[in-house]
Amino acid sequence: MFLGNKYYCEKFHHISFRLKDKVIIGSNLELAYRFKYMITLVDWINAFFFWVIGILLFIHTIQRWNFPPKKTVRYSELIQGMLFLLMGFYILTLFSQNSLFPRILFGIYLSLIIFFLGLNVFPNVIRKWLNPSFRQEISYESFLTNLRQKYDQQEHAVKADRVKDFSRKILHFFQFAGLLLTHEITQHFESEIISLGISAIGFRNFIYFIVAGLFWIMMVIGDLLRMDHWEFLPKWGWKWYEKSLEPTRESWTLNAATPILLANLTWIHPIVPFQVLLSAAWVSCIADAFASIIGKNFGTHHLDKIGIDSKKTYEGLIAGIVSTFLGIWLIFVLYPVSSFSLLIIFGLALVNSIAFAFIDLYSRNVSDNLLNSLMPGSLTWLSIFLFSL
Repeated sequence: MFLGNKYYCEKFHHISFRLKDKVIIGSNLELAYRFKYMITLVDWINAFFFWVIGILLFIHTIQRWNFPPKKTVRYSELIQGMLFLLMGFYILTLFSQNSLFPRILFGIYLSLIIFFLGLNVFPNVIRKWLNPSFRQEISYESFLTNLRQKYDQQEHAVKADRVKDFSRKILHFFQFAGLLLTHEITQHFESEIISLGISAIGFRNFIYFIVAGLFWIMMVIGDLLRMDHWEFLPKWGWKWYEKSLEPTRESWTLNAATPILLANLTWIHPIVPFQVLLSAAWVSCIADAFASIIGKNFGTHHLDKIGIDSKKTYEGLIAGIVSTFLGIWLIFVLYPVSSFSLLIIFGLALVNSIAFAFIDLYSRNVSDNLLNSLMPGSLTWLSIFLFSL
């Protein structure tokens, strides 16, 4: 069976799930794939980009392991490092024998690296090497001090936090919409895409990796430079972080969008049913956004007796639970699995809602931005496997 043209798999046992008249590839313990894959040098280089980011994140986290602000984020950073290694593996296995698509990715990634590192960062490295006092008076710590002073005024703090949080959650809505629409469009033009020498799923993942790669190369490398070598960033980078950085939660870790996108793209492999990706993205992007927006703008009853964060509210928690339940239910109504009855869908929606509540209340050492994708994705895939035996 061909999944694109670049690799094929010999099936030992197979279960497929019907999406209307389309077939979604799924798996269970009776399903095993043996991939035979023709990997080119360009594929290895593309994978190398992500492996380097993961390794740099490992190094950064381990070097600052006992740094007090890292205590609540270090395990999340290690997980993100592992997910970057996984993304490199995906790059090796997701595309077709037509080498045009890996070459396009390579050209885009290399151009961005040349622009960001070659033209904007490396000149500052040279200046620092020639003049050790270059930007010595400007440190990341002083930047954080000035940024936090803006939040010292209660009126400004509340307003700024709500506006910034709302704008971030809108971006989460766009991420979910992008994942869904890209999949639907590529499925709609499946025959035309296959004529290009790549499967519809392969082309979908190609689009995902263009957008995600651009974001990760800029933002993750930028975040590592922000925390370790602030003086190397261009001035426009300073201004960007002054406007976008959330000083309470992001001062000493990666931006919040990185773990959400990383965790969601964990579920894009062709052996994973689309419902899994959609469920993970719904909870991490939509349900979490509803919980935050409702809680911060309309919440009045704080979680003083349960959970670990008394700033959160019952209104936000309930909004997240209800939106998780409704979203999972809607996904399996619109994208049905033939073996799922309404009772199973109800149970899956309920289990995911309980998982969301537990994560929202008690996640401490691993970011909820990771867990809100990895947990519903795992639960949904496990349910599809169990009830399709």
